[in-house]
Amino acid sequence: MTHASRLRPDERRAQILAAARRVLEADPHREPSVEQVAAEAKVSPALVFHYFGSKKKFQYAVIEAAASELMLRTAPDLSLPPEQRLSNGIRAFVRAVLEAPQLYRATLVMSAAGDPAVRALHSELRQVFSRWVIDAIAQQGVETTPKVELVCLGWQGYVEQLLLTWIDNPTVTEDELEDLCERSLTAVLTTLRR
Repeated sequence: MTHASRLRPDERRAQILAAARRVLEADPHREPSVEQVAAEAKVSPALVFHYFGSKKKFQYAVIEAAASELMLRTAPDLSLPPEQRLSNGIRAFVRAVLEAPQLYRATLVMSAAGDPAVRALHSELRQVFSRWVIDAIAQQGVETTPKVELVCLGWQGYVEQLLLTWIDNPTVTEDELEDLCERSLTAVLTTLRR
């Protein structure tokens, strides 16, 4: 183990989280261990625990960093027409999830298991995502009603399940998966028409 150079605490945390990301990208279907991340960051596992406190807090920090990146990557490009903005955002979301599927699965599993911090983070992610989807739909001339919001939130749950199922059993191509996620929103919105 090489001796870690002196960094400020925020720099060291960022270095460890960047190492966790590299480990995840190298093997996106396996949850990285503290030991793997420490080796990648060229620090001791004890230093990882020193900065994060516990394995659970470390996992949360990794998920939080990935969630922040996901929100940045899927932020709507306001220079695009609403329909293209919506399409690009949905496809960017699917691609980001597929680059780190284990992280995405861990977020959903830990949220469903009742971890309050992860549940709050997952809820915030869903709200941000649903807000820009609803805004893009509204700019296409669809009146934002409680039914529209409910349908969009339900569609999000569908997309989450679709992605989780695909991660475990990729029976279609990534492009086909993106297309399914995008077209399913159009399909579900048609249920609102009489």
